[in-house]
Amino acid sequence: MLRIFFLFIPYFLSAQNVDMYLSLLHEGQTAGVKENLPELISKYPNDPGVLYLQALLTTDGMKSLEFYGTIIEKYPESKYAPDASVKIGEYFFARGLYSQAGRQLCQIPRRYPRYSDNQRVVDLMVSSFKAIGEVDSVRYYVGIYQSMFPNLDVEGYGVSSKKKPSNPIQISPKTSEPKPYVVQIGAFGNVGNAKRMKLQISQIGYTVEISPVETNGRKLHAVRVVRFKNKSEAERVGNVIKKKLGSDYRVLYRPKSYRK
Repeated sequence: MLRIFFLFIPYFLSAQNVDMYLSLLHEGQTAGVKENLPELISKYPNDPGVLYLQALLTTDGMKSLEFYGTIIEKYPESKYAPDASVKIGEYFFARGLYSQAGRQLCQIPRRYPRYSDNQRVVDLMVSSFKAIGEVDSVRYYVGIYQSMFPNLDVEGYGVSSKKKPSNPIQISPKTSEPKPYVVQIGAFGNVGNAKRMKLQISQIGYTVEISPVETNGRKLHAVRVVRFKNKSEAERVGNVIKKKLGSDYRVLYRPKSYRK
């Protein structure tokens, strides 16, 4: 009977059907969902729910990040976008990348205020910042989210949100100072390879963009770490990335008005 149930779902996929698959995963029926996944991918390759299932079922952490990132980037209004954002934060935390985890998680309650489990998000954010000694950032964000969510339980955090932070990590730091330099790590014909490189560099803690470029009539996807006010600052970051990932780099002068 269960096999018959699986056979019929792909022909009328909807959000409810994806939720059924998710329920089956939670019940431990992974094999049945995996068996039907190839057909789902074939029929609905660009469905955010199918992308979310792929992310959950793959054993490749980098590939799962790629799926989550695609959901957030291409389907930001999807019901799966908040969970995808949380999963990225959880991945960073599990890897011990606490700075990246904190930066990821601190954006979620503001971006998705109606998310059903912002308590868990804030809990993990607090743990991430505490792990790297960013107590001021804990105070800062707990203060913000306590005012947004009056029922948020903050008793166990061990900090007072009333104290003004001296130097918190900001969600979206703004500056009018020009930063025209970028560090280009590579340019790929395959956008999937570019996304994988972007994820690897993001894990180190840098802001990365993928920019379309054209070289000798060939369209490429350039992976660039952005942005720096001077060339020496960009060179320092390029050297860090080369040391950690073994990737060569180029420092380019690319102000925001530059189109290549």
